[in-house]
Amino acid sequence: MEDFEYNELTKRLLSEGYTVENYPDYVRIDTSRLTGTDPLRNLSHGFVYKRQYAGKFVYMTGCGKFVRGENVMEMGTMGIEWMHENDNPVIRCPYDRPECPDNDPRLYGASGGGLCIQCFCVCHRTGIPYDYEDSIEKADRERREEKERKYQEYSDAHDGRVCRNHMYYDERVRQWNLRYEPKRCAHECFAEDGYCPVLGRQLDRKRGNVYYDLKKSRIRRDGTLFDGEKTVYVEKGIRYFKKPVSMDICRAFIKMQGDEIRRDYEINHSWERMRDETIEVEIVNIRAESRPGRDLMQDLQDIKEGITVVHASDMERRQKEEKKQRRQQTQETKKKRLEKKILETGYYNLEECSLDRVHADRWLGEERIAELEEMRQQAGREKQNEPAQMSLFDMPGGLG
Repeated sequence: MEDFEYNELTKRLLSEGYTVENYPDYVRIDTSRLTGTDPLRNLSHGFVYKRQYAGKFVYMTGCGKFVRGENVMEMGTMGIEWMHENDNPVIRCPYDRPECPDNDPRLYGASGGGLCIQCFCVCHRTGIPYDYEDSIEKADRERREEKERKYQEYSDAHDGRVCRNHMYYDERVRQWNLRYEPKRCAHECFAEDGYCPVLGRQLDRKRGNVYYDLKKSRIRRDGTLFDGEKTVYVEKGIRYFKKPVSMDICRAFIKMQGDEIRRDYEINHSWERMRDETIEVEIVNIRAESRPGRDLMQDLQDIKEGITVVHASDMERRQKEEKKQRRQQTQETKKKRLEKKILETGYYNLEECSLDRVHADRWLGEERIAELEEMRQQAGREKQNEPAQMSLFDMPGGLG
């Protein structure tokens, strides 16, 4: 059996004579369970404080900063449970000191990567009255205010040509940077008033999309007379964005992030090369258009050269029509199945709130339901009027 040790709160309460049947009202037994029959053998290692009770605790960091219990964090790392019950919860250090001499050395280092950094600091309860002026809460507020102040300073230095959706704050050096990505505008930050602060002007009200052509070739390996020949396929007018956006965004995307189309395709279709190593893919003719255009002469030239040409809009239209037909066929099958059930059992024998009753009202309507009921009753009358089949034993003067 693995090593297990109660948390410090549980050790104290048990030493004071409390049991799993009798314990203070400011604690509870954690609802999780580990192996065995002991309720205190759980993921929290015994009793835990009720959250509203622990939230009123006053803690202090090694550097002498007060912390409210409601603002500390709990975690498990280095084989230690940093929690209220062990009098060692942690806070995110607002000063980002990875090797602070006032901290527990077991928490040294910084977590996170890239622009984010987090240094955790242990806290312990104190009997000294809480003082906001010397607290982590005040330090956190000052940190947030510094972040906002630096954002405004950056904006002022760049004549307001910034957008928060494209700004990144490097917590390691506490500096803002702008990384304009039109792709983000297309997905989440197209201003309702049409003004783009990064470009410093109203966006083109004409909407469109980024289109491209996908040219794909492969070597045939089918054992036919054409084995070894190169086949070329071109799908034209593929949309990049799901919805239309300002033409300005489309043009900016092509200029600044156009190479992402190739990258996205390679990520989403990496299986193609695994299946056929002769496949070669080329993204060509990237353009911004209000709607996909067609170059009939180029299509004819491509076909003449043996290239298979299809248009994405035609494929989408065909797929929608096929999907619509499948949906209609499924609906008809369900309606026929329901009509058969009504003919067999009767509409009024369906449970009032059942799906069958709801679907009958929605799909069939009163007129069709009445027609089915009449058909069912007619079938019943015909069955009753059928002549009974008699055996020799039932006939007058029969056997017996």
